Amino acid sequence: MHVPGVSRALAIRGHTVIVAGFPESPLMKEAKALQMSTYSLPLKSYWHPIQQWKLRRFIQKNAIQIVHSHYSRDLWTLVPAIRKMDHIPLFLTKHIGTQRPKKDFLHRKIYARVDKILANSQVIYENILKTHPVQKNQVELFHLGIDTGRFKPDANNRQRIRGEFRIPQNALVIGIVGRLQRAKGYLEFLEMAAQLSRKYASVYFLLIGGASRGEDEEEQLIRKKAKELQLGSRLIFTGFRKNIENMLQALDIFVFPSYAEAYGLVVLEAMSVGLPIVSSNCDGILDIVIEGETGELVPPREATQLVERVEALIQSPEKRSRYGRLGRMRVQMHFNFDTMIDNLELLYEKSLTERIKE
Repeated sequence: MHVPGVSRALAIRGHTVIVAGFPESPLMKEAKALQMSTYSLPLKSYWHPIQQWKLRRFIQKNAIQIVHSHYSRDLWTLVPAIRKMDHIPLFLTKHIGTQRPKKDFLHRKIYARVDKILANSQVIYENILKTHPVQKNQVELFHLGIDTGRFKPDANNRQRIRGEFRIPQNALVIGIVGRLQRAKGYLEFLEMAAQLSRKYASVYFLLIGGASRGEDEEEQLIRKKAKELQLGSRLIFTGFRKNIENMLQALDIFVFPSYAEAYGLVVLEAMSVGLPIVSSNCDGILDIVIEGETGELVPPREATQLVERVEALIQSPEKRSRYGRLGRMRVQMHFNFDTMIDNLELLYEKSLTERIKE
């Protein structure tokens, strides 16, 4: 979802942007829905001589000045496609880490052509330097931003969503957002809900998200666990929801017990809505949440501490309000979408200038 949003923002600023992606993929469908120009690039593996040739001709015909990839594997097509086009900067955004080192001869040749690798968090930045054949000046810490005008507190949506799910307006609602899989911490969330529901009769729990393709067994496991805990109508599965800001606006506390998270965009969204955060202290979350200021951090897979931190927020409306207020301020200052686009434009301009000088 990041690519179409950034592409549209750049287009609004006067740039000509073409989104290239696998035909009929969610990326391409969203780009077309936003009325973006698109180019079908059916890459199913690493080596695509015909697609390299087609892409090369497309780049030449459309006088493309910058190529920006969001998938490492596509470099094996992009780099040959822009061979001898030394005026074109090549960018790569890394959204997830790499487990195996990529420092063999072929990877060194491929990554030598990449001008900038944008790391969305400090842990990804360090992972890139550790596993990729790149120099430090090729890598840039580049936090993704969100639209704070879209993700903001909204009392009307709060009432509407609660009404939709028959949640009392005066209830305290604790929520989690993410696809239904164990690694997002849903089992720990359910254990927390089971313990807190026995102590607090006016607390409700909202599980926002659906199963991804091929992960139906994960969803069944989570729903089975929920059924065993017998939480009744106070535990609500909403399924996949497109307008996630509306769902967040109905919450009082946002819980994110993910086992591993390269960044955690939804945590930023929850903070921007003004919610206090209780999250696992893993990976990219450490770039976002300041413990004791915008939220609470607990170790992954640790249900006992999760219960303790959430209960402390249930008992302290003042702390919830303070965390929510400071969290939104932090997002506005450091993770604003427009500022991110400003920074991206500056990086593009700098790389273009350096390429021209060469």
